Amino acid sequence: MGILLWVYCVFILSSSPQMPLHTESLSVLQAFVVGLPQQKASWAFAPTIRVCEASAVTSSRISQAMRYWRNNGYKFDGFYMDSLSNCMNPRYGEIVITLPESGFADTHMGSTRIYTHIHTGDIVKAKIHILPKYARKERVLEHEIGHALGWSHYPKKFHMMHPTWKLGGYDPSGLRK
Repeated sequence: MGILLWVYCVFILSSSPQMPLHTESLSVLQAFVVGLPQQKASWAFAPTIRVCEASAVTSSRISQAMRYWRNNGYKFDGFYMDSLSNCMNPRYGEIVITLPESGFADTHMGSTRIYTHIHTGDIVKAKIHILPKYARKERVLEHEIGHALGWSHYPKKFHMMHPTWKLGGYDPSGLRK
């Protein structure tokens, strides 16, 4: 009942043009998160990670990100650096880390697309786009690999899959395999 009242109030306040909203005095509240993180799909086998050199992701940075997920029970079939200029599209069985394509919003640090098998629903390849200026930024690569492993955003403060970098952290609750 309380949720319905809240939705009604938000709808009424947002649709009322006479009532200006001043945000200077608003503070961010941590909402109670119900449930666990959701995994849209998963890999049937351990993927290989291919890092396009132009992405500016270093070997040590990818090793660190993989270690986070390995510590949570995930397996990878290694990684390798690719210096070819056409390093853009993932191959079957791999996660490729590359530069963003046109249309990528500069307000994002990275984005991930997963490709699933039409019959089984298993992830068969994934593509992580990352801007070079964020390639070494703490948690960005770990978060995007989480998406490549099939995890959706989860709005719990300090969680690895939090949609907002400033509110995220290393908390893996619900992600362990």
